[in-house]
Amino acid sequence: MVLPAGLLEQIWRPQILSSLQQGDWRGYLVMAFLVVAVIEEGLKTGFLWWLIGKNRELDEPVDGVIYGVTLGLGFASLENFLWANLFGFGVAALRAVVTTLAHAAFTGWMGYYISRYKLEEPHQTSLVGIGFLVAWASHGLYDFLLFLRNPIGSVLAFLLIGTLIVQLFRTIRRLVGESPFKNG
Repeated sequence: MVLPAGLLEQIWRPQILSSLQQGDWRGYLVMAFLVVAVIEEGLKTGFLWWLIGKNRELDEPVDGVIYGVTLGLGFASLENFLWANLFGFGVAALRAVVTTLAHAAFTGWMGYYISRYKLEEPHQTSLVGIGFLVAWASHGLYDFLLFLRNPIGSVLAFLLIGTLIVQLFRTIRRLVGESPFKNG
């Protein structure tokens, strides 16, 4: 999904660069939420749904989270590799941990909602929409805070990712405890 996302984002490259050069926070909002987050989370959501939405192997609550985290880690790994090739090791080192955890969290939460949709009766299609909105909003906010290029925005972005990861970890622990397959 990284390559199609990158190609689609190239359509808005002049606007992204212009916003960054001018320090236009309204442009940052548009680029973060309506370009980058919509494209990346839309593609990841579509792929995750295609992969596990009808899959019989998703049979316990934690499965969707694990599949989502795995997809997010793969997405971030390739994206970071491409960034490193374009901008060097320094950029890759900065992105390696936080961006990787960010994508794992965004897509992990999407997987959580797909699991809920699939395993809860009756199936509520709104759960998939809620999952997309959580991934989209958190990704958009994360990017917006980083686009601001100031220490406060960066700290808030890191706190956002930390909170998403901690809550996701707690959710995984709860879901494992609720597993219908756990040993007595």
